[in-house]
Amino acid sequence: MDDRAHPQDVATANLRFARALVGELHAAGVARAVICPGSRSTPLALALAEHPALTCSVHVDERSAAFYALGYAKFSGQPVLLLCTSGTAGANFLPAVAEAHHARVPLIVLTADRPPELRSWGAAQTMEQRTLYSGFTRWAEEAPCPSEGGPPRAYATALARRAVYAAVGTPPGPVHLNLPFREPLAPSPFIPEERHELTRSVRGSPEQIEIAAAGRAALRSELSGVAQGVLLFGPDPWDACLAPAARALAESLGWPILADPASPLRNGAQRSESVISRADLLLRESSVATSLRPDLIVRFGGQPTSATVNAWIARHPQADVWLVDDAAGFRDPQHRATRTLRTSPRQFCELAAQQPATPSTAARAWLVRWQQANAIAHRAASAALAAERQFLTPHLAAALSAELPDGAVLYAANSMVIRDIDAFSGQRAANLRLLANRGVSGIDGLVSCALGAAAAAGRPAVLWCGDLAFLHDVSGLLAGDLLGGDLTIVVSNDDGGGIFEYLPQAESVPRALFERVFAVPHGADLGRVARGFGWHAVRSGSAGDFSQELKRALAGGRQVIEVPIDRAANTAFHRAIYQQVSTALRTELAT
Repeated sequence: MDDRAHPQDVATANLRFARALVGELHAAGVARAVICPGSRSTPLALALAEHPALTCSVHVDERSAAFYALGYAKFSGQPVLLLCTSGTAGANFLPAVAEAHHARVPLIVLTADRPPELRSWGAAQTMEQRTLYSGFTRWAEEAPCPSEGGPPRAYATALARRAVYAAVGTPPGPVHLNLPFREPLAPSPFIPEERHELTRSVRGSPEQIEIAAAGRAALRSELSGVAQGVLLFGPDPWDACLAPAARALAESLGWPILADPASPLRNGAQRSESVISRADLLLRESSVATSLRPDLIVRFGGQPTSATVNAWIARHPQADVWLVDDAAGFRDPQHRATRTLRTSPRQFCELAAQQPATPSTAARAWLVRWQQANAIAHRAASAALAAERQFLTPHLAAALSAELPDGAVLYAANSMVIRDIDAFSGQRAANLRLLANRGVSGIDGLVSCALGAAAAAGRPAVLWCGDLAFLHDVSGLLAGDLLGGDLTIVVSNDDGGGIFEYLPQAESVPRALFERVFAVPHGADLGRVARGFGWHAVRSGSAGDFSQELKRALAGGRQVIEVPIDRAANTAFHRAIYQQVSTALRTELAT
């Protein structure tokens, strides 16, 4: 007796399951899908492509596709669906999935798979996929083959709803569904599904537990009793309403705000004198870091980018550290948290500021000390930049902060780029959405991430990266050309790993060995690489020229502006700035 299902029944079951899953994913809140071509994923690809309300893009490189989805989801805050075929295709998603996990970005990853009877038997393009992202997902599940019977629509819709709820929950992050299909994969001929009416279910957000009036009063009283407190905002998912709430709380307490560049607190019309934008510079001076002795640090978001700020926290072990986080987990690598509050940063600030008060005399004096040091550091750094004839990366950070238009998007690479933005960009009145992959802090996939963010934003977007990050995601250039997205890439090219110049290896390892093992100069013609993928590319070596090229590039298209950087001069300039700032702080604060 032949117990195999009829081929047409198998094909129909595959497509029916895929359509039910995709339809409910959209109904539950997914509007964007990123598809990587493949055979085993055929039912899902067809269901995605035919859905009239889903926006789909097709990418030939899985790694680039995953980072594109990550960038789109990071900007939009909405879950993005990512699809690939079986085998190593899904393994190429792993770096982006890991970043999404640590950065709390909602991704829904669908990996098509061979049926169970083919696994571990040497079938082509077959490997263990169920645990591909183990440790990096909010939820992971494998569905049965649709051809095995059962109620595919009911199960498929439940699976889709749960996937979306898990991805956008607290905290948000990646979800993995491994979906095996038997052949034939789809009916022949393929007949598109007719959809006469699209419904969209309401996606409920996680409930926020309001603190009772007595609790709010107690919280406010406890904070008001601390004269030397600090509100420290690290990188976190974007909340446009956080800035006014945080500034209101800081001003009512008389506390400074130390704001990471990847937080929403440095830019926009509602700037506040409480925001200390030069903390990375002023806390490098040992006497200042010692004198600014906090009693309480209220920490929001991920670990700050600045190693100097983190070292300042470690310098003062007597200070209490409150960790405000509405999600499970403990983002406290220094193990300093004396109290963890499970609420969102915005809710904490709004609740704590509901009973306005006048800062104490001691608190006002504390804030003035921070503001004085911040102003001195700003003047000294600005003077150093103005006096330097070469156009180096601190100038780039200042130029991008000053010249990007209102509402622009700036995707910042890791290594020295995000650190230069932290130290030299300051505050600006115009809105600027700064994105950075501070979850795992890798340099991979940045071109693709920025393309995704640009597509989600629909407004001028710039990626600033180094030469190694640029070369690391060359396939992203191909994706940009195929998709036709607008993006300006600013590449500070110091011909190698410039950040290693600031690490002990640069002094302790013989120079020839350092260059070969750490700096790794490549000598690549980046403009030629970019033009080979259909991008317009220019070189710019001065402030005036860069300003003109940036303005031209932001008019649209796929643009690369390469800024050649002398690595030795750039390293020496950073150290000179740090020294000038320290000297100014010691001199002016002593008078």
